[in-house]
Amino acid sequence: MSTRTIALSALAASAVLAVGAITPAASAAEPTDPATTTLPVAVAAATDAPNVALATPSDSGAPAKAATPDLKLDSYDQQSGQAVLAPTGNATADPGAAAAATASVQPGQLIDSPPTDAAPHGALVKVTDVRPTGDGKVAVSTRPAALTELLGRVKAAGRTVLDPHNIQVQPLVNGLDVSFAGDNAGGSGSAAAALQLKAHASVPLPDQSWAGGAVTTKPTVDVDGTIELKPVVDLDYQGAKFGLIPQHINVGFDLGAHADWHVTAGLHAGLTPVKVPLAKLSAHPVVLVGQLPVALTLELTLTAQVSADGDITIDTEQAVDGAWGIHADYTKDTGWSTTTDPGTTNVTPVSAKLTGNAQVRTGLLADAGVFLYDTVGIKAGIEPYLRGTVNGGISVDTSGAPPKIDGQASLYGGLDVNGSLAARIPFLGSAFEKDLTFPLFHREWLIAQRSTGSGTPPDQPAG
Repeated sequence: MSTRTIALSALAASAVLAVGAITPAASAAEPTDPATTTLPVAVAAATDAPNVALATPSDSGAPAKAATPDLKLDSYDQQSGQAVLAPTGNATADPGAAAAATASVQPGQLIDSPPTDAAPHGALVKVTDVRPTGDGKVAVSTRPAALTELLGRVKAAGRTVLDPHNIQVQPLVNGLDVSFAGDNAGGSGSAAAALQLKAHASVPLPDQSWAGGAVTTKPTVDVDGTIELKPVVDLDYQGAKFGLIPQHINVGFDLGAHADWHVTAGLHAGLTPVKVPLAKLSAHPVVLVGQLPVALTLELTLTAQVSADGDITIDTEQAVDGAWGIHADYTKDTGWSTTTDPGTTNVTPVSAKLTGNAQVRTGLLADAGVFLYDTVGIKAGIEPYLRGTVNGGISVDTSGAPPKIDGQASLYGGLDVNGSLAARIPFLGSAFEKDLTFPLFHREWLIAQRSTGSGTPPDQPAG
């Protein structure tokens, strides 16, 4: 899924302490309980050389007080906690500014880094020791920090609609075209647009995996079509009443998609899924919770899949529309859990011609993952698919006429969702490290089923 800077939503400075009523006995402002404070959430502006924030935790439960010196995370070893901060921006050309920036790093501070080459998911760590390196940089020892040390006891919740222009696309097939649908409706470079991918891929089949007799050229699976994607990242936070363990954290993503696919192939019995990798996508939004940056990462791989268990020739075009949500939740009372929102799914055979004696399945697999720093990650595979079982032949088109069937045939639409959660709060011990597997979500529905001969159609819905 070309790059444009996300527009920074206008943010007023968020008051951490509210002013209480003045009584005759006192005229000083009295702070409210930070747990009653709700911080605004907005997308931060993307920068070419993102700075770290140095934040000092508050003993009162208020959010940490942060500054953004001209420093970046130059290196970071997650296993040992050793890191190096280097001057950036104006400090790179001004020795005095560089010395002032490195001197601002003190034990007890939090290093809050957006995603960088040194920390692809961002980093949130607490400084335990500081050592000048003599080359204008500063080395630090760190330990993992809790989100509660950064945000305190406040509440925050927000949905980050990813600007598709800021999604990095790594093509996995030749000739992948990247464009944006809906820019005109929302203005050029609008986050209301959708990322659009157009692909054509031809993948050689394994030996002896095609239908028919002698051939002179290696048969292939040919896939071409268009995908439109609208990813959204969610973050919901409720700080701790006491200590460092939060009351509630929710992190996840919602994926809306539209796809039109055309698949042609001649397949032979026992064909394990042929995978056609199309593209890898990544985005690194930083959201401002009040004035504090919180790093999120979204990764997505798109793959077309085709499988068969008999001899069949296929020429199908299908449309997929859907919206799905995957979330990881933590509450202090119940611990970690995962939520799959199957949302809406519509798989329609725009046209389909299947001839032979086999079961065949064509799907579009989205392997997605969202991460909160490097402490919480959630991954899921979402596959809307079209499945057909044919003994003879079937032809479906967009005219609305009944399918033409010679023999017995069934067509089904379906959706599979599975995934896992990795939760890591290392310094709180193994009790706070969990790997959870989602229950498999599987749904399949009948599109067409007919028989022109004796007996029953070849199968029934799988679920």
